[in-house]
Amino acid sequence: MQKDSWSQGLNPDALAAARDVARVLSQAGHRAWLVGGCVRDLVLGRSPHDLDMVSKATPDEVERLFPRTVAVGKAFGVMRVLQGRFDFELATFRSEGAYVDGRHPAEVQLDSSAEMDATRRDFTCNALYLDPLDGTRLDPTNGMQDLEAGILRAVGDAQKRFEEDSLRLMRMARFEANLGLQPAPGLHAAALAVAPGLQRVSPERVLDELVKVCSGPDPARAMEILVECSLLGSALPQLPAGDEELRVRTIAALQEESSVKPLTLLAAFLDPGDQGQAALLDSLPLAREQRRGLVEIWQARALSVQLAAEENRDPADLARALRGVHGAGGLTLARARCQAQDADPAPLERLLEWTKGATLEVESLLNGEELARLGVERGPLMGTILYELEGEQLRGRVSTQDEAREFVRRRLQG
Repeated sequence: MQKDSWSQGLNPDALAAARDVARVLSQAGHRAWLVGGCVRDLVLGRSPHDLDMVSKATPDEVERLFPRTVAVGKAFGVMRVLQGRFDFELATFRSEGAYVDGRHPAEVQLDSSAEMDATRRDFTCNALYLDPLDGTRLDPTNGMQDLEAGILRAVGDAQKRFEEDSLRLMRMARFEANLGLQPAPGLHAAALAVAPGLQRVSPERVLDELVKVCSGPDPARAMEILVECSLLGSALPQLPAGDEELRVRTIAALQEESSVKPLTLLAAFLDPGDQGQAALLDSLPLAREQRRGLVEIWQARALSVQLAAEENRDPADLARALRGVHGAGGLTLARARCQAQDADPAPLERLLEWTKGATLEVESLLNGEELARLGVERGPLMGTILYELEGEQLRGRVSTQDEAREFVRRRLQG
């Protein structure tokens, strides 16, 4: 056991809450440890997001000791403890039986030591333990040594770890990319050997990993790993096959953009090209805003390529295709794909320059009530005229209310 000041990198309020939890457990005879990703992030000087703890207290004891708990995985020894404004996932030291579905153990055995608990974890960098009360740390699998060497290593036999829980294949790609780690010898070979196991992982978990990758510093590296280890097709069977290297190069080009959004990177990961969009989207548990954003980015990407090739481009079509964050994302994605294909980027570059000085959004000069006074019946025609009026404003042909009214009168006269 060693002591250091890792815990000082934790948000002071979070640290105080962790100490409160640990103190309650200590008074009941159980030493508590912060564990896993939160300790790893503290070691790396990063702010942890998830606060996981472990002790030998059973779920029933946890329920008795804390007034606010949620039984998120009681059968597996996992409870959520609500302490102040923080949530702690508090697990019981445990070892695990055989994994029968590629994701979950058939049984768990509650244990009394961190050393035994460490043997079930995925990677050595996630088998680090920190006592929030006195700063003592445990490192049963030499995770610190691997972190210092910049290596991602499985706990025990890598292929066995991946066979137990196939989601660890996605986590491998994420940790290497987001933490800047290199694989230990044999890690990728083990992943390649069991890559089809990813088909057993739920789309929810796959999507969650991809979103985390796209919010990280090096999504292109994650895509490289997914391709190198033949994981992409198993994780996302609805993706068109055969364009893996194009995806890698496209994402690498996107990373050169200083303000690229995570959703644009996700659109590059999932880009179905010109076909299979609906099947892909239906296969993923996307939130409504995510789905709509991806569709708008892909539409803007396709329209950007089309409009960039036209000599006489309608400013209204350009503005509608490229405005908003998703329009900008689509143009950025189109340019990145162009670079990845070694095509001439000049037309798209000119389109990008045009957007910097153009008016992409306008407020309608007339509303529904004003159109009604001009004799426009409510219904589809009113929507059509408002759309056409917006187009004239975007083209710079109409700029005042009087001009807008005159446009409507001419439109009604045919």
